[in-house]
Amino acid sequence: MSKSRIMDLLWGGNHPAVALPTLESYVSVLRRHLQPGTGRTGPLRTVNGGYAIDRSLVELDLDRFEGLIKRASQATPQSALDLLTEALEIASAPLLGDELLPAWAEEERALQAARVGHARVLAAESALAVGDLVKATEWGAEVTKDDPLNERAWTTLILGLERNGEVTEALRAFDRCRRVMDHELGCAPGPSLQEAHARLLTSTATNYGATEQRGPIHQVAERHAIGQVMTDQKTERLRILIVDDHTTFSELLAGALDREPDLQSVGTAKSVDAAVTMFLDLRPEVVIMDLYLTDGSGLRAAERILAAAPEARIVMLTGNPSQKALCEAASMGICGFLPKDGALGLMLDTLRHARPGNMIVHPSLVARLGGAAAPLAESPGN
Repeated sequence: MSKSRIMDLLWGGNHPAVALPTLESYVSVLRRHLQPGTGRTGPLRTVNGGYAIDRSLVELDLDRFEGLIKRASQATPQSALDLLTEALEIASAPLLGDELLPAWAEEERALQAARVGHARVLAAESALAVGDLVKATEWGAEVTKDDPLNERAWTTLILGLERNGEVTEALRAFDRCRRVMDHELGCAPGPSLQEAHARLLTSTATNYGATEQRGPIHQVAERHAIGQVMTDQKTERLRILIVDDHTTFSELLAGALDREPDLQSVGTAKSVDAAVTMFLDLRPEVVIMDLYLTDGSGLRAAERILAAAPEARIVMLTGNPSQKALCEAASMGICGFLPKDGALGLMLDTLRHARPGNMIVHPSLVARLGGAAAPLAESPGN
């Protein structure tokens, strides 16, 4: 390659006054690293007006990185993890450093960054496969930070947190994933993540208290495994009664329910008495109710509904929880306790999976109480 071409690549056509001696100085330093003690007889040679290099005589980090990735793709999970870890150590710094400014250098750095991100995903999946949950979650988190639309990285992060018993963090990660997917792509996470989400919701129900098992009443839900969404509109949609004294919230929630293929709003009530009356008239499968109503506590309405229909499924909403309210809800048979300002998708999934005998409590509510899991587990009826 000619010296003028190399100077163009280094300085993008904006050569400094000392470009030529600077280039020759760079080449001299490079020679000392590539071929110490051999002078001009090694792989880097001076030719007429420029330089030539015999690539077969030079070991490049990039070649080694790509070779390790290729070998990892054909190895067992543990061997792949070792190879990928070595590859990521090689690629810890930006390609070509970070001082080169021309567009071609930026493009090459971006391509290599994408290859390194893919290697991190492979490493996270291998770590997950061999049970190294710390590495799986660390690498998964790194990739989702740089590439928030990488669903494979979200999967390793969330599954790693789940298997490590970090239910709260796994739910938060899923919520972040769902938000970015919806905002950027207008879609929801795939089946694997939705199944993990359903398991996490079930886990919170197990951890935060339950009443005696009463048996579900919705037969279509009984035939579907947790994690599946009921989409057969010809058979049945889950009928839901909304109880809230804020008209705008009720109307927005009703519209969201009716847009779902497996959910349906059957009416709205604003008070304790109206909630009980409409439940007895409409007999919905699920009631979603605000803790605070115009004429009293939603818990009193829930108590009267459950007295008349012990199999009823009730999900309570609140923006200001108390430990006493959570314990009372668990003891009477409430199926879920969620923040009113939480994600809509989480609310809809909770309505789908709510079952008598288990109480789903969103971790953010427990966190606001300073960790109320232990008192809930000891509440009456558990």
